[in-house]
Amino acid sequence: MIVQSKIEQDGTGVLTVVTNSLTSVNAAEFRAVAEQVIAESAGRLVVDCEQLEFVDSSGVGAFLHAHNQLIGSRRPVCLSRVGAKVMASLELMQVHRIFDLEMNK
Repeated sequence: MIVQSKIEQDGTGVLTVVTNSLTSVNAAEFRAVAEQVIAESAGRLVVDCEQLEFVDSSGVGAFLHAHNQLIGSRRPVCLSRVGAKVMASLELMQVHRIFDLEMNK
């Protein structure tokens, strides 16, 4: 399992990434869990990236897939506790402006 999920009382879906990398090896699992949480939630989607140290193009694609699932209902995707390395990857791929970002302190 690479991600834990829950639905908050306010309808927010929360995904906690519990692996240090999101790559082509595990991005499909992330997408599947995200789709389930999106279907069951009514609010925004928060992805807790505190443990995430590396994301490749497939991992970013999984984040974008979640964003595309929610864009029609105007529900944002928030990437929370994003570390410097993951932020650098998002910036390199020029997708950092798509998400609500909360940097790791």
